[in-house]
Amino acid sequence: MLLFLLSLFCCDVIPEGVKQSAPENGDTLIALWWNLENAFDTLKDPTTRDDDFTPNGIKEWTRYRYYRKMQRLSKGLRAAAGQNIPDFIGVCEVENAQVLDDLQESFPWEWPMWRCHRDSPDARGIDVAVFYNHQRWRLDSVAFIAQVHTGKSREGVWTLFQSKSEDDTIVLVWVHLPSLRQPNERVRKEALDLLVSHREVDLIIGDLNTHPNGPLGIWMSQIGLIELHSIIPWGTYAFGKRWSHLDSAWSSVSSQWQGAYQAIPFGTHSKPGNSPTIKPTFYAGKYYGGASDHLPLFIKVWKNPVSPYIYGSTSTR
Repeated sequence: MLLFLLSLFCCDVIPEGVKQSAPENGDTLIALWWNLENAFDTLKDPTTRDDDFTPNGIKEWTRYRYYRKMQRLSKGLRAAAGQNIPDFIGVCEVENAQVLDDLQESFPWEWPMWRCHRDSPDARGIDVAVFYNHQRWRLDSVAFIAQVHTGKSREGVWTLFQSKSEDDTIVLVWVHLPSLRQPNERVRKEALDLLVSHREVDLIIGDLNTHPNGPLGIWMSQIGLIELHSIIPWGTYAFGKRWSHLDSAWSSVSSQWQGAYQAIPFGTHSKPGNSPTIKPTFYAGKYYGGASDHLPLFIKVWKNPVSPYIYGSTSTR
């Protein structure tokens, strides 16, 4: 199963079930998304709560552990992209620009990426950031939007890109909604509403910290958002053997941009008869040295020249 899922997207194949809906001659774009699980540097920032991720902190976060994580994250992004050069890469749980610099230095040389990012007011100092292929796209507009009314949380990133070869534009919103430590879905609904209300949106991509079929997903469908067709065999996040589908991609019913997404099983292990597990950086306080407790998403997007196609009823999990 693992080899099959990797080969499916490394060969630049549109998932079964959307082949007939994708325009045969239309251009496609490739986006990746990944929650990087506490991608902190080793330095103490006096303005944030990052004490655990220092050499003397509870995580014993040394330069060796940090650079090992950067190497694993870079390998995971390359595995997720397969043979494709990504148009966009969205990441979350990243501490600052230096971490993004170190990650980007490990990208393949043929990935011509620029990025947009700023330090958010999040108490732990974790941010959302976006890399984009500057040979294909120009960033026309960007807005960093607080996800709580007090502004004390990580920000979502609203981006408007203009194609350099066509007249196409696309609006992508990248999100990392409030944690599951907030059990009330109303908190995530209000956060998302701050990101999408009164703004043009084509696609929403990110860690929604909730299953697409839950109360938040129902509300999203009510305001004109549709989950893209997905192939998510186990989930996108694992705590031990317990999987959850927290990361997803959505389109607006009014958008001509449509697509499908796949969770890439990077860092997973399985034994016959058992559910797969993922090798995270930390699990239950113990260091394991993996890349992340989330799987990266591979998202294929195309422009439908006729009318939007609804995939909500064909999602596979």
